[in-house]
Order: sequence, then C-alpha cells, then structure tokens
Amino acid sequence: MSDYSIKSRRYRAGFKSFFLEWMILFLFVALVTISALLNEQFRSTSNIMNILRQAAFLSIIAMGEFFVILVGHMDMSITSTIGMTSIFLAGFVVNDGIPLGLALVLVLGMSAVVGLINGTLVVFGKMPSFIATLVVMNILKGLYYIYSKGLPISGLPNSFNYLGAGYVGSIPFPVILMLVVALLLYLLSMHTSIGRSFYAVGGNPEASKLSGINTKFVIMLAFVLCALLSCLGALGLTAKTLSGNVSIGEFLLFDVMTICVLGGTSLSGGRGKVFGIIIGALFLQVISNIMVLMSINTYWQWVVKGIILVVVVLIDSNTREQ
Repeated sequence: MSDYSIKSRRYRAGFKSFFLEWMILFLFVALVTISALLNEQFRSTSNIMNILRQAAFLSIIAMGEFFVILVGHMDMSITSTIGMTSIFLAGFVVNDGIPLGLALVLVLGMSAVVGLINGTLVVFGKMPSFIATLVVMNILKGLYYIYSKGLPISGLPNSFNYLGAGYVGSIPFPVILMLVVALLLYLLSMHTSIGRSFYAVGGNPEASKLSGINTKFVIMLAFVLCALLSCLGALGLTAKTLSGNVSIGEFLLFDVMTICVLGGTSLSGGRGKVFGIIIGALFLQVISNIMVLMSINTYWQWVVKGIILVVVVLIDSNTREQ
C-alpha cells in the first residue's frame, strides 16, 4: 500500500471522527439558521436571551449527570435532589426563619449527602446505579412531600430572585453562571489528574484499577458532583419563582439525559465534553422555542424530543460498534 493511500485513509478517518464528535454543533448551527429564516420573532434579542436563560440551569444540572455517565453509571435521583433542594430551602427560610445564607449551605450539604449515599450504594453495595438511584429518588420524594404536605412554600426574599432572573449589563446572570461553571468543570475534567481519571474509569474500569487509579473514589466523586450541580440548578429554578415547589424537577430527567447524549456523552462511559452539554441544552431549547413560536402543540415537543434521543443513541451505539 502506497504512502498516499495510507495518508488518505488516515485523513478520512480523522475527518469522520471530527465530524461525529462535533456533529451536534453543526446540527445546532443548521437548526438556528432554519429557525431564524422561518420565524422573525426567533431572531429578536429578547427571544435569544430567553433561550439562553432557559438553557442555563438545565445545562448546569446536565453537567452533573455528565460526570456520572462519564464513569459508566447513571443517576436517576436528580429530579428528587432538585425537588428536595427547592422545598427545604424555602421551608428553612420561610417556615423556620433560618437566614438565607445558612439555608443555602444546609441544602448544599444535604445534596452532597445524597451524592455520597448514591455512590456508597453503587461502589460498596454493588447495586446497579439505575436501581440504587431510583430507590434514593423515591425516598427523597417521600421525605419532601411529607415535609411540605405536597404544597408549594412561597415567600423567599426578593434579593434571591437575582440568581434566577438577574442581569449583568444586558446578559442574564444565569448565563454567566453557566459559563463559569462550565469553564471550571472543563479545567477539572481536561487539565487535572482526577479529571482524566473520570475518562479512564468510564473507558476501562479494570485497567484503571490496575494502573493505580482509586476507582471507588472517582465514582463516589462523580455522584457527589452530580448531586451538588443538581442542587445549584435547583437553586436557580427556585429563585425565578421565589417559592419551593415539589414538582420543580419532575419532568427534567428525560431532558437532562437527552442533553447529555446530544452533547456527545457516550452512555457506555469514557467519552464526552463539558461544553458539548451546553450545545445540547441550547439545541433542545431552540427546538422547544421555535415550536412554541409556531404555535405547535406542546405535547408534540415530547414526541420530537423522544425521536431525537432515539436517533442520537442509535448513532452513538453504531459508531462504537464500528
């Protein structure tokens, strides 16, 4: 085989790998372009900022799930972590008179404990992560429903609203927070030894263990990160309405999983990028936004999102098999 043929094959393989890795970015650009041509209102600054704001906290929550999937597991309890954060934060401040700052520390601590419980059940209890986190999800749900009696808790301080609806100049604060969180997580995942361990453990747990990586610690850390980022996302969602709500995260799990897969995270673990999560979240929000602007029935959004998830998972599965 000639040198030209070898180089040609390498070039094609490299281009194919690059395209598959960043396919969602190309699709996102195409989607935005088509949406802008179809609807004039879509191009307005206020609508663009609304899309960014809506995607911000969903992205932060999905970044947490990203780390769990990266190590080859799945966290089904994020919806209950979100609900727990929202209800107990409002309850601590409104019902118990605890200062907002202390209440924030308490719910962050509670979320970290949830992550530790999830990680312990998976790592030391040897339970499949799907089952372990599903159990934790239901226990948490029962606890915060008991605490709130299933009712919203309103009356959080107006100053707290800035987290969910504030602006820095003309840029929504949630968007800036999303970018800061993404940058920190990018640096963690790509430029630290522990970050590279996430990829190693998800790619080949046994080889990682033999190479000296503390796989148990890495998996535990992934679950704790997921819980803390779910908590942060919940705080932002709660801040927008200034009330705790038991149902605030009930329908987010499907969107979060879709965002992770759309962003290039392999469900088998070991592959994905933090900034891909932001692109996936924006992609999903643009679809929802343009369907609303075109007065398409909301229920069709569920159908479209389901089809998108099936297609992307099929592409991911077939790509790995080749």
